[in-house]
Amino acid sequence: MSRFHRHLVRTLLLFSCGSIPLFAQTALPVASPSAPIRIKVVVVAMFERGEDTGDVPGEYQLWVEREHLDQVLPLPAGYHHVRMNQDGVLGMLTGVATAKAAASVMALGLDPRFDLTKAYWLIAGIGGGDPADVSLGSAVWANHVIDGDIGYEIDAREIPQNWPTGFVPLRMSTPYEQPVRSQLDGELYTLNQELVAWALQLTKDVPLADSEEMRASRARFTGFPNARKPPFVTRGDTMSSSTFWHGTRMDEWANAWTRYYTAGQGNYMIAAMEDTGTL
Repeated sequence: MSRFHRHLVRTLLLFSCGSIPLFAQTALPVASPSAPIRIKVVVVAMFERGEDTGDVPGEYQLWVEREHLDQVLPLPAGYHHVRMNQDGVLGMLTGVATAKAAASVMALGLDPRFDLTKAYWLIAGIGGGDPADVSLGSAVWANHVIDGDIGYEIDAREIPQNWPTGFVPLRMSTPYEQPVRSQLDGELYTLNQELVAWALQLTKDVPLADSEEMRASRARFTGFPNARKPPFVTRGDTMSSSTFWHGTRMDEWANAWTRYYTAGQGNYMIAAMEDTGTL
């Protein structure tokens, strides 16, 4: 393993108009009965439609089946048991929304059975995409994860006429009030930019699955050239919120909220529910 990998153990997120993240570790040694199990990669999924295997897949099932995560280990303080393969890859299912994600990841992190000190974490979930930036089935490596739940909300029917939104940053009086607080409460997670660039370089030319149904769905997005492209791999930012939103004006808010917390550098591309809880 290179010096780069030894010293840059960080989280990445990959979203497949949905999502995925990544962490690192050395080769899996043979553990004695009293030694913690060294984990190479943790694959984090958030929801599953039914069983872990054998039925209609959600986010988790294909990881379980294709990575042969056949060893089942109970995780009493988490939402769901965890699974491992012989190569040191561990899969977990957090449950939906930030509370379950935070509790489940904490349960794994504090479990003395596992040595996670050099593990990569691959957060692999499904999410919505901004049609200005991505198409159905695209994959986005995240530079930042922004929390869309922390703040004050005033009913849009009661806000001043010159306000663009009724959502106000925590401890502020108006939308997007400057300067941004120097001490945040989880509104922003900035990932390792060198590692994000490395991951994008490795994957940017990977062909992604497409279908007639996907092409028909994309065709509806007139006026959004990126949304009409075949699926592609790119790099952007993730808005994490336990509330689903839809529509042009909510996308305008998500873009503005992202720019606000990233000093104008971020570009909202993907919406997910659990990622700030996981991080």
